[in-house]
Amino acid sequence: MSTSTGRVAAGRPNKIADDGGRFASRTRIAWLLRMSRLYGRDPELAVATRFVVALAAHHGPVAPSQVSRWENGAQPVPYRVIRAYENVLELPPGHLSAAIDAVHQVRSVRPGTPRLDRRFVPDTRLTAELDDLLDRCLGDALVRGVDWDGMSARLLAIPHVYLPKASWRTLADRLLAEMAVSRGRGYQHRWEALRRLQGHPVAREAVAAAVTEMVTDPASQVVFDPLMLLVHDRHATQLLVNEVASPANERTLFAALTVCELAAEGGRFGGEDATALGMHVRTLLADNGLPAHLRRAAEDLTARLAPPGTRTTRAPRRGERDVAAAVASLTTTAEAALDVTTRGTSAGENRMLSRLVDELLFSRQPDVRSGAAAVLAASPFGGPLGDALAGALAASPAGDRSPVSEWAWALGAIGGAAHRPALEAVLTGPVSGAVAAQAAISLGNLPGRSDPAVLTETVRRHGHAWQRTRRADAEEVLRASLYAAGMQRATPVLSDVGGRPDLPAEVRAAARWWLVHSGPVAED
Repeated sequence: MSTSTGRVAAGRPNKIADDGGRFASRTRIAWLLRMSRLYGRDPELAVATRFVVALAAHHGPVAPSQVSRWENGAQPVPYRVIRAYENVLELPPGHLSAAIDAVHQVRSVRPGTPRLDRRFVPDTRLTAELDDLLDRCLGDALVRGVDWDGMSARLLAIPHVYLPKASWRTLADRLLAEMAVSRGRGYQHRWEALRRLQGHPVAREAVAAAVTEMVTDPASQVVFDPLMLLVHDRHATQLLVNEVASPANERTLFAALTVCELAAEGGRFGGEDATALGMHVRTLLADNGLPAHLRRAAEDLTARLAPPGTRTTRAPRRGERDVAAAVASLTTTAEAALDVTTRGTSAGENRMLSRLVDELLFSRQPDVRSGAAAVLAASPFGGPLGDALAGALAASPAGDRSPVSEWAWALGAIGGAAHRPALEAVLTGPVSGAVAAQAAISLGNLPGRSDPAVLTETVRRHGHAWQRTRRADAEEVLRASLYAAGMQRATPVLSDVGGRPDLPAEVRAAARWWLVHSGPVAED
């Protein structure tokens, strides 16, 4: 039976579980696989029996019932099956596996071997592959994210790998530097590779040293993501406490408070570390001049450090009616673009999409938001959701109650190069400094490049605003615009700002940092 889109109906709906609304990792993975098959490039593969025949050519004999168990979350899906899905559905290597690795990291503090086990056999062939990858990673050639993924997975699969300490530090420094200026799947691969290296006792020390060097540099423009790696290192709690006690600047302090909250939730702090951290946070809260965003972060951390049973609940998020309306609007638009109503997807599958969109837009937990973004971006819904977010930004009048900042963040997390104009319009429009800064950061995270004139005009406008008012929000937009310029290697913009004495000293330092660190990085 043909649908209105010309696709072949898939038959009886798959009954994917929703775990009482929790949607555990296995269920999210099942949803991603099933949606990728139902709405992939080849409509013939939406029929399970036809997909099984195609899958067998890459994976070996497989029964329709086995595919059903993988796609409803009844059984975990092995890595080689994920790779077979990528091959059959004509997806780039790592398209699904990188998202699945990201799913496993949500609410996780475990470093080392990936939960999506590659099941490598430590034989001579694997050793030769690792040698080749290490030569490239330690050399001068460009290294793709998928190669970092392959190197780190093989390294942990081979026992007793020896490298001099200097070589471990070279690997950690290069990998962290590339992660800081990577986007999309390339970023995900590099993040996961660093997390795996933390499972090796010598490499762990090299990663911690590289992170410390990057975040303690007052001019560093990438702080939060490196600090997030310390959540996975049970030996690094003192480093996190130190960043709260003696931060390089307010941006580093905010990142350290947020990451410490995640680490505390994972049980990383105890004894003297917990006592010292609590003392430093109380000192911060006693400062009447503490900026509002730092006060909120310190209060959240204090609540997390409190003994169970004494913790206060967070203030409710944005009005639930506004949240539900925004989620429903985006979800309905994306479903309509893929003609979901004619395909017979189950209620659980539809609730999963709504849950992921809700997390993408409104979760207060950064790893939850990033995990939802990874799944949605890898799914067929990524493009339609990006279109819907871009449309919502274009239709939102300035000053209304719409979640413009959340839309801008989400578009930067799941959008494509075609969505850059929507963020450029926000950046150059009559919006608050906070919204403009988020638009600039999201612009930096999208693939492709903007006309440097857009960034030059933003610097001109907000530079004049800062000169008139010395307001912090104008300076933050300038810094965010440099992030966008650095991520797309807009050297003329960076060079101009770096040499302008009429702009804030920290902004000039940021431009110079980007000129040094935004070198070429291989794209996946």
